[in-house]
Amino acid sequence: MRLLLVASFVLAASGFLVAQPAGAAVACGRISFAPFGTTRQLSYSVEVVAGRVSRTTARRVMRTFMTRDTYPRGWFCARGHASQGQKWAARCGTAAGADVKAFGPLRR
Repeated sequence: MRLLLVASFVLAASGFLVAQPAGAAVACGRISFAPFGTTRQLSYSVEVVAGRVSRTTARRVMRTFMTRDTYPRGWFCARGHASQGQKWAARCGTAAGADVKAFGPLRR
């Protein structure tokens, strides 16, 4: 529980402590999946905002979180909320400073 609280603090603080230059995000492509209980495919665009993460890893972590509601060891993920002004659908990060966001769902 303590590690979860520390990870959430690190993820939240990383956006305030590190100023990214405009256009620094790396587009990683899209992920598509059918949410549990539906047959409709949803697509989300994935971006690496900070840190050294491969595009494949960014998509894998985000797809795992979005479909199973779990995340790999060393990562912490959270869902975005429009009521809090968050434009991203999901965000995952590591204590080492990696920050990956998913935006969507996208229109086809």
